[in-house]
Amino acid sequence: PLLSMFRSVPRTSSLPPLDWPLPHLFGQYELKVEVHPKAHHRAHYETEGSRGAIKAASGGHPVVKLMGYNEKPVNLQMFIGTADDRYLRPHAFYQVHRITGKTVATASQEIIISSTKVLEIPLLPENNMSASSPPYLSCSIDCAGILKLRNSDIELRKGETDIGRKNTRVRVVFRVHIPQPNGKVLSLQAASIPVECCDRQRAECIVSRQAQPGVGML
Repeated sequence: PLLSMFRSVPRTSSLPPLDWPLPHLFGQYELKVEVHPKAHHRAHYETEGSRGAIKAASGGHPVVKLMGYNEKPVNLQMFIGTADDRYLRPHAFYQVHRITGKTVATASQEIIISSTKVLEIPLLPENNMSASSPPYLSCSIDCAGILKLRNSDIELRKGETDIGRKNTRVRVVFRVHIPQPNGKVLSLQAASIPVECCDRQRAECIVSRQAQPGVGML
């Protein structure tokens, strides 16, 4: 809905819920995933320690770009969403995980919105000053991994079933809230290609998914 794109006050509590559909493009503004993550990622439980940041298929990390704006810093929000639902929403069994360390170049902070972990990453104009191209803000996402929830944590989230726990496909979801001259905020959203989260090596992961009832079976 068009009205859901605009909010009067840029407070987290007044922004669109994470399960609301939002456009990636409006007027001069476009939020896009310029470099997508790899199609497979080794998710981890919190007790395992970090398995590393999400990687891009071409090497490096995913890159997100906000076109048409570079006036002031804005926060890029990131969370883990569903890949196979009709409408994208926060995934019940995987959450984003903040990665820190000497090799991490991108600043971030972790917040909770309606029981979903969200990373906030600053997009800074001084990092993207170029007179020869349209205005934009961009960021390489080297500060985020994917956390697999324990069964006890999943049971605390309402409306989830054992069948749903077999769903290991996710999308990495990004949002921005752009301040407008009239005092309102424009919200845009973009999502990555589907990413298969798995505890095993890539080949075993693919075989496991194909063996599920109704998936790749004649």
